[in-house]
Amino acid sequence: MRIEVEDPKAVVEEAFWLAWQACGGTTGMGFLRDRGPSTTKEQVIANVSNAGDYFGGIPQEDGTMYGDYVFGRMMKLRLKFDESGVVFSDEMPRWDYQAWCGKYKTYEALVRAAIESITEQTEKVK
Repeated sequence: MRIEVEDPKAVVEEAFWLAWQACGGTTGMGFLRDRGPSTTKEQVIANVSNAGDYFGGIPQEDGTMYGDYVFGRMMKLRLKFDESGVVFSDEMPRWDYQAWCGKYKTYEALVRAAIESITEQTEKVK
């Protein structure tokens, strides 16, 4: 699926931030990578951009962000973007595989929440 937006990269980054928060906590040995509640959006995005919790890394393709485990939280989230929109899967995420779907039941719900969050932040600045 695809949603047209003004700033696709910002929407994808916000979606990763919201998803990371929605995971609620670490999974299994992820506690070794946990950064706790003081983790910032910038740190989450840097973790995703630099291959997540894996040494040696998972290469990121241009226009794609993928987070497998991010600071110990099981995300398994891939979003693509170009100059005018965000592309995401239309498959249903699984709560046992993508911890963020306890709050956002679909990829579309997550992306729409990111758009809404950015809109609210922009309105607060005005």
